[in-house]
Amino acid sequence: MKFLLFPLCFVFAGILFSCANDEGDIKRVTDFEDAPDEQSQNLKMIYSDSGLTKFHLYAKISETYTHPKHISNFRDFVKVDFFNSEGLLVSTLTAQRGVYDHSEELVVVKDSVRLYNYKKDQTLETEELTWNKRDSTIRTDKQVVVRSPKELLTGRGLKTRQDFSYFEILNPTGRLNLKKEE
Repeated sequence: MKFLLFPLCFVFAGILFSCANDEGDIKRVTDFEDAPDEQSQNLKMIYSDSGLTKFHLYAKISETYTHPKHISNFRDFVKVDFFNSEGLLVSTLTAQRGVYDHSEELVVVKDSVRLYNYKKDQTLETEELTWNKRDSTIRTDKQVVVRSPKELLTGRGLKTRQDFSYFEILNPTGRLNLKKEE
């Protein structure tokens, strides 16, 4: 029995002292300075207020960082469907990439940006715009093209509501087709 107890003490001591992890080694293997805190693919987010859907947000790739600023980066495709107070889909915003600033509640989308109003069959095309979630407005200071079945408008800078029911081109440069009322 004494012969068996002596080797068991060595085995137990070896196990006890060999399980130490160096904190520096762990940090080196697991801590990446530029890595997101959260990452997801095919993100689908539904935002509702008082039981009514306000918007759906889809992103092919979403990466969220909490430091130094709380932001989410959307890559490879982002789409936002906006709904009215009756829950009907009224407009859709699409782009190739975007950034959501959680503290400011601003979403900046870039690259092949399109905002479409279903009722008016009207499309805004630009390279960058900012959607303010707090007041439901959309703005850009870039070149814009607004297409509808009856007209094509161009200019620089635009402001509108997220439903794209009304808009203002800040510096128009294109033609406006007006129908004469009789």
